[in-house]
Amino acid sequence: MFESFRQKNMMFLLGFVLLAATEARARAQSRMAPPSSGTTPQQPNNLGALSRTSFLAAGLGTNPLAALGAYGGTGALSTPYGSSNAGAALGANASGGGYGASPYTSGYGSQGYGTPNSGYPVDPSPEEIKAQGQFMVNQQQAYFIREKVRAERIDNKRKAFDEYLYEREKTVTVEDELRLLESKQVQRARTNASNSEIWSGQALNDLVKDLKRRTGYKQLADLGTQPLPLDREGLKRINVTRATGNIALLKNNGRLNWPLGLSGSEYQPAREHLTDLAREAVKQVEFNGQVPADIIRQMGATADEIRQKLRSKANTLSAELYIEAKGFLVTIDSAITALRQEDVSTHFAGKYDLRVTTIPELVTFMTEQRLQFAPALPADRTAYTVLYRALATYDLSPQVQTTAR
Repeated sequence: MFESFRQKNMMFLLGFVLLAATEARARAQSRMAPPSSGTTPQQPNNLGALSRTSFLAAGLGTNPLAALGAYGGTGALSTPYGSSNAGAALGANASGGGYGASPYTSGYGSQGYGTPNSGYPVDPSPEEIKAQGQFMVNQQQAYFIREKVRAERIDNKRKAFDEYLYEREKTVTVEDELRLLESKQVQRARTNASNSEIWSGQALNDLVKDLKRRTGYKQLADLGTQPLPLDREGLKRINVTRATGNIALLKNNGRLNWPLGLSGSEYQPAREHLTDLAREAVKQVEFNGQVPADIIRQMGATADEIRQKLRSKANTLSAELYIEAKGFLVTIDSAITALRQEDVSTHFAGKYDLRVTTIPELVTFMTEQRLQFAPALPADRTAYTVLYRALATYDLSPQVQTTAR
């Protein structure tokens, strides 16, 4: 009996080996075979069409799977599909029985809902249809909200830009403040300028600038010939400059008229040294057209020395004398600055001397030569006051006011 069981097992294993080799050769032949050009499907290979059990039954003469039911008393077995003889069932399957049938035939195919492998969709439930519809509604609502937010963002940007334009229109700019300040200065220069504003030349410059702006200096001659109240000697007292600096202190060949506050003996060495340097500077300008840098440096150092001594003696001088002495040192600094200018020789040559007889001629000359009124020396203050009154009266005259409109 044991020998018979051993032979059966050997035959069973040999059958499976032959089956695997046959299937491998069938698959290779199917890959190498050319595709069929007709509509009738190609018939499968005979060996490939055989199932495992049918091949064993045909090749070995007996069904080894059926023998399993008889061996060892394995008769009826309990399966999920009911009690049956396993060997008989497998044997029947090998010969084309119930095991070869589709497992979905009795479960899903008879109900009409389709199967996972049948190719037909499963009918959706009402809850699934409702969920799908709600999803689509929510999606459209999200699109609508997004477009609404985008429209509100654009509207907010437009409102912000309109607000910026409004604020820019209503906000006072630096140019507006400068024009307002200039207008106030001109109004003050016409009616209520102080002596310091007149003697510094600021009020005179404001009036000339206003006449230029309101009438245009080229049309001033058409407004009549308003004569100047100053003759040629009086006009020599009016100091002009093109840039910073003022040579008024050096006009008298460099001879300096020292104020009373700086006439003490403690100032004498520095005072005499500075006077000599000023005369030498004027000579250098007349002969060479410029002043050596060493002379300018010594003049500045000497002026600083006098200024330090004046500061130490401030308690011993009256306020009037102190202010006069300090103003004189400021004039010296302005003269030193003028000596550094490239056109310093032009000033001493008389090119910028005022040789005019009327106010329109004065404004035209000052404009064309790009000149401004420089501060006045104490001896020049009377001429400055006279010229200021003439300019203020002319600026307020009816003919100028009518032309300005």
